[in-house]
Amino acid sequence: MLLLAAGMTAEAAATISDPWERLSRALTGPQALDDDTIERLEARTIGFHRLEYVLPARAIYQGLTTHINELSTLLQSGPSDRFRRRLAATAGETATLASWIAWDLKQPGQSASFERVSALAAKESGHQIIQACTHAYKSYAVEGRAAYEAVRQAQQFLPAQGDDATRAWLLSREAEELAALGDRRAIEVMHQAEEAYGRARPHRERAWTRFLDPGRMAAFQLSTYVRLGDEHHVIEAGQTALSAVAQESDHKKAAIVYADIAQAQLQIGDIAEGITYARRALESAQRSESTWGIEHLATVEKALAPHTDQAVRELLGDIAATRRKAGPSPA
Repeated sequence: MLLLAAGMTAEAAATISDPWERLSRALTGPQALDDDTIERLEARTIGFHRLEYVLPARAIYQGLTTHINELSTLLQSGPSDRFRRRLAATAGETATLASWIAWDLKQPGQSASFERVSALAAKESGHQIIQACTHAYKSYAVEGRAAYEAVRQAQQFLPAQGDDATRAWLLSREAEELAALGDRRAIEVMHQAEEAYGRARPHRERAWTRFLDPGRMAAFQLSTYVRLGDEHHVIEAGQTALSAVAQESDHKKAAIVYADIAQAQLQIGDIAEGITYARRALESAQRSESTWGIEHLATVEKALAPHTDQAVRELLGDIAATRRKAGPSPA
């Protein structure tokens, strides 16, 4: 975790010179920007993306903005075109994460500003796929047809070939939103997502694709089949997603998985199990301070609203209290 907080992978940490050596070099005069410096900045951006799904947004936001300031300073220092493009790409990957984090912290103005910067960085660097990530994050902040359109817009920035991890993510999101609209094409799109994931190398492709693993794919499948009311596939995907949640500390993902399982249980009329998993979803969202997790409980709230027994009333009261404490939803 300390290596991640420093923005380094274990491999990168092993190759970095001792602090005294770096300071000695800095004190002897200005140094030209080199590949090692760029690689450290790229590794730090990857580190922040990895930290996002295990830590609350507030825990990394200040460090993330400091990193952006450092990138800005280096971009203003007149680097060569080759280094400028790499710095711009890294800045774009960082800004799109900052936009998502700012939304999670209920700062819509900051979120929109970082979104505009990420688009500029994508154009400057020639890595238009950065905008695919930006629009994918944006799809979580809206719902209904607007969410589906955001995903479709994200897909426009995919290259014809390659970047299969991002492709799998966007296809999975498309399947989820089609299912939410009651469109059974979602099943075929989910199959396409699974095929793309089979070709993908999430830990090597992009800074933002490190989150994509079999557990997250199972969570996408679960969400899609829950929204379609497909009980047979819900059971299978739910077991796989629960197994993945039990083996890791990603409370943000756990909140989503538990909420989907709660909704599935409510759909088949098992109120007691629905309450149990909804309570777990709420606790995971509280622990991770996840706006996304709290918002995802909205469908469970609607399903529970007609029920009047004490356990349901207490749960709904706790969800409402958590939402009030977090403040109004970001626009």
